[in-house]
Amino acid sequence: MANYSAPLLQGTVSSSFKTAGALWSSGVRRLMVYEIEFGQTGGLSSTDCQVQWDVSRFGSTAAIVGAAVVPNALDIADSSPLAQYTNAVTTELTYTGAAAGLSIKSWAINQRGSYRWRALDDGDNLIIPATAGTGLGVRALSASFASTGIGSLAFVER
Repeated sequence: MANYSAPLLQGTVSSSFKTAGALWSSGVRRLMVYEIEFGQTGGLSSTDCQVQWDVSRFGSTAAIVGAAVVPNALDIADSSPLAQYTNAVTTELTYTGAAAGLSIKSWAINQRGSYRWRALDDGDNLIIPATAGTGLGVRALSASFASTGIGSLAFVER
């Protein structure tokens, strides 16, 4: 069992959801997300505004276009993960409907703020099954903030 961290990045936060990071199984191992940190950087809107962050499930990566990233092992003795990860997404995934868990987590934070979600224990982790192409995406939207969303996502591969 190894722990990994991957960067969230979305340079075009807009009035529709844009994915800052997508993590999915290669079909070999189960993934458990235990921490997500996120915030905004860049020029501030002249009026106070909010950015809505969302974590949702998807069942296929066929549509995704973005920057492939190899997550960093938190212990340098661990091997590279078998999981797949993409950030700076330019062509969005198709997220699954409410019955399958759309908007597992959702937060609205001030443009000057940041947020950290952490599972209290292993029973609270967000689970990605060992099914190829199944995963979680972290995305952001704002009607007024038009700059960059950043952060990190930490997970266990078992």
